[in-house]
Amino acid sequence: MADNESPVSPVIFAATSHEGLSVTTADGKPAQLAVLDCSGGVLAAGQEVAAAAYEASIRSYRNFLMGSGHLRVLKQPGT
Repeated sequence: MADNESPVSPVIFAATSHEGLSVTTADGKPAQLAVLDCSGGVLAAGQEVAAAAYEASIRSYRNFLMGSGHLRVLKQPGT
């Protein structure tokens, strides 16, 4: 691969205001997010992880736009 080429990602992330965050494979098949520990064990997976990631991202961005200074947002899956 040349220096200016980027590898093709096998994963596509999409987000909309009415559907939240979704993940698909490059060929359009559904995929899911997971949180792994340092040994590779699955701590959480599925739609609740996607929902938590989406909400934390949106909250952080809103805080940034409001200039509230709270740039770190904590969110747990399922809460």
